[in-house]
Amino acid sequence: VMIYWQLTSQGESTGFELLGSLTNEQPSQIFRTGWSEHDQTLAIPPNQPVTVNIGISIEPVESIRNVSSNNTSANVQARRPLVAQKIGQDLYNFMQSFDTGTGGNGMMVVPTNIFERWWKRFEAKSQRDPNFFLKSGE
Repeated sequence: VMIYWQLTSQGESTGFELLGSLTNEQPSQIFRTGWSEHDQTLAIPPNQPVTVNIGISIEPVESIRNVSSNNTSANVQARRPLVAQKIGQDLYNFMQSFDTGTGGNGMMVVPTNIFERWWKRFEAKSQRDPNFFLKSGE
């Protein structure tokens, strides 16, 4: 069985995307969706209702094995470094805005509580929009 997902928001639907598969050899599985990092979900404004449609397609085992070799969970894992990079960039930009410029030689001088200040800001922004750091143009 191949399992697909699709988003519907304000009457518009995306195409179905492969989520994963189940076989007799693997009748149960935990699927890592990566929805919080996906371009389709990032395009939806915060607090807008969304319907997630799950599609199931019964396929020959050979087809499932062929598609499973290009496992979609590998795609989600490949995006994790991007998420870490975006969060790190957000912290760096925040710290840079407080740089006094007195460090010289590429050194940044910031207040000692800068991380706590950034973390409070990060938590507040992520409460409003969990993907805000992925949307920045940088």
